[in-house]
Amino acid sequence: MTKVSNIRIQQIRNATIIIEYAGQRILVDPMLGEKGSMPPFSMSIRQDHRNPLNDLPIVLEDVLKDIDVVLLTHLHEDHIDEKAYEVIPKTMRMLVQDEKDKAIVEAHGFTQVEVVGDHTYIGKTKVEKAESQHGYFPMYIVAGHTTGYVLSQPNEKTLYHAGDTIWYSGVKRNLAKFQPEVITLNAGGNKFHVGGRVIMNDEDVVKVMQTIPNAQVFVTHLEGVNHNHVTRAMVNRRLKETGLAHRAFVPQDGEIIAIS
Repeated sequence: MTKVSNIRIQQIRNATIIIEYAGQRILVDPMLGEKGSMPPFSMSIRQDHRNPLNDLPIVLEDVLKDIDVVLLTHLHEDHIDEKAYEVIPKTMRMLVQDEKDKAIVEAHGFTQVEVVGDHTYIGKTKVEKAESQHGYFPMYIVAGHTTGYVLSQPNEKTLYHAGDTIWYSGVKRNLAKFQPEVITLNAGGNKFHVGGRVIMNDEDVVKVMQTIPNAQVFVTHLEGVNHNHVTRAMVNRRLKETGLAHRAFVPQDGEIIAIS
């Protein structure tokens, strides 16, 4: 079956993106506070830099305009902050990974919070959870559980949002199971002085792309918070060196990518 892509992805800031999938606008991991409104993550570089590192590239009202659902991979402050809890309408549909996250989001006053399960849909789009590991042992115990998500329709390209995960066997299983044609990767190489990296880096982007050679990849979670270690320039250089730049996107904040 020939699949026709109706996917557009806008890089907002850090791990915050808007995915337009089959007519639905999905806001992923909204960090919406003003530049410098949060302290730096401790035990990491750039302790003189407050988060977020950058202003929103578009006005807040436009970030929230016509959003159908908010998709949360986990609840760390750089994935949903106090400003997001404040300004997102309390009747907005919120999709979360588990009952623990559901209870926390509901405690902020939201009334339409759902745990993604076997029969979760956004319109006609099926939403499934995907394996994820937020760092190496023992760091993932400290970092806590997170998840990836897969969006699919019979006539649409399958999109895998990996979320905050390292490159490990679970990601390989996701790629084999879902065979995504579009992948969004958090690849800022975020790490702490103790425990190592908690998400992918530029080398891992290459590993993913070599594992599934027909997928188009959108690289996000770059240059947004103080403990990022990977820059856009590093990712672009790595992609050029490996001959993979033709099927990857490394957008600037505010940039919209149409997936064909």
